[in-house]
Amino acid sequence: MSEQHGFDLLAQKRKALKEGIKLQEAQNTQAKLTARQRIETLLDPQSFVETLAFVQHSSAPEGLKEVSAPGEGVVTGYGTVDGRGVYVFSQDYNVLGGAMGVMHARKIQNILELAGKTGLPVVALIDSMGARIGEGAGTLEGYGSILKKLAELSGVVPVITVVCGPCAGTAAFLVSLSDFIFMSKDIGGIYSAAPGAYNEPGKAIQAQDIGGPTIHAEKTGLVHFLSENENDALYSVRHLLSYLPDNNLVDAPVLDCGDDLNRLIDEYQGAFDVRSLIGAVMDSGDFFESQQAYAPSIITGLGRLNGRSVGIVANANGAYIDEKSASKAAGFVSFCDAFGLPVLTFADTPGFIKDLTQENLIQAGARLIRAYAEATVPLLTVITGQAVGSGYVAMAPKALGADMVFAWPEAVISAVLPNAAAVILMNETITASDDVIEARKEAANTYANTYASPWQAAKMGYVDEVIYPSETRQRLAAALELALGKREKRLPKKHGTRLY
Repeated sequence: MSEQHGFDLLAQKRKALKEGIKLQEAQNTQAKLTARQRIETLLDPQSFVETLAFVQHSSAPEGLKEVSAPGEGVVTGYGTVDGRGVYVFSQDYNVLGGAMGVMHARKIQNILELAGKTGLPVVALIDSMGARIGEGAGTLEGYGSILKKLAELSGVVPVITVVCGPCAGTAAFLVSLSDFIFMSKDIGGIYSAAPGAYNEPGKAIQAQDIGGPTIHAEKTGLVHFLSENENDALYSVRHLLSYLPDNNLVDAPVLDCGDDLNRLIDEYQGAFDVRSLIGAVMDSGDFFESQQAYAPSIITGLGRLNGRSVGIVANANGAYIDEKSASKAAGFVSFCDAFGLPVLTFADTPGFIKDLTQENLIQAGARLIRAYAEATVPLLTVITGQAVGSGYVAMAPKALGADMVFAWPEAVISAVLPNAAAVILMNETITASDDVIEARKEAANTYANTYASPWQAAKMGYVDEVIYPSETRQRLAAALELALGKREKRLPKKHGTRLY
């Protein structure tokens, strides 16, 4: 047989890159898509262009047999989502379990470098057994180079990861350097070491109980979005990208609002669902919640107001702020600030939880305060209920840089809760012969109406306007338009020093 050249050789090599039918069937029977099927689902039809398609490691370490690895176990390239450019790499479990090798890492590095140069988002589709131990330090250097590049891209272009299979060891840190992480139920896992390393003599530990999707969505908070299946996860990535700018130097796409800016919303009074309020304020009820299952005392997510992408942070119906919720909100505010997304804050909290252990609570609270204080994007705050003590300070008051602060008529803005203030007042003004219970109520009401009312805060210039709840959408929409040209001057520095 004569040696193949030119067109015939190209056809042969392209064919070798495609998954075999049996391998595809094996992957599909596990309710998993293949590497290329994921890319096809994520991107606009016929938009994918593959890069470094024919890269292949050509030498084996001494004493080891040469192993064929078409495409080096990762498909890389670029395409479009709703007509906007995006880079993507998808690890191929059908090739050596998607394991990371020297050239595998180099293909990913190339994509990350292109993303930084051209200012386009990156979507990583992770499905790998880990490192190729036969390539030794070369693999570890590859991981290190990727991690360094991801750190450089942080705050420059959005990086989104979908965990489609196993992700263990050093690769877990690759995932955690992303801005947003998606997983689908019962598929894949994220582990600091190979799952088998956690087993104890005579006792097998289930991998899903260590680093499965539910664990990371509910307990660690590492996963931002948990989907029913891979298709849903990839469609959700498309949805998320619609809110985000391509990079930190351009604005997010502005869509046709299609909703009356002066639309009055329900007159919220007493107990109400804050998610219902957020949906009522946003255009057409549009709210894409992040980390919904994690730290539920604070709600974070993305929406649109007058067609513009905004970030939303809200206390969940008068809940205390704990360590996890403070960290959750801080990370989200920092992301929004990095990519120029205005932040709307709905404050309703009696303050930070009284935790006897104090475990990381103070550090997390400081991180939240710092995130707001460092933000240079438009900050708009609505006090819908309680804003008490350190809870007031942490939820974007004017002192931290809020451009406009609104308050509802029944809001409570105070250094302490009215009931606590009543005890203090009683110690000073109430004698032992008075009816303690009635006196405490009266003192609490007096304090709330006199010293803790939104009118007192407005009098001092800390609240710009007391508004009816029904006016919240129109007031925020008007304030947002005015705040878009905001300019902030800050002292020059490389970065802060307390990173926690």
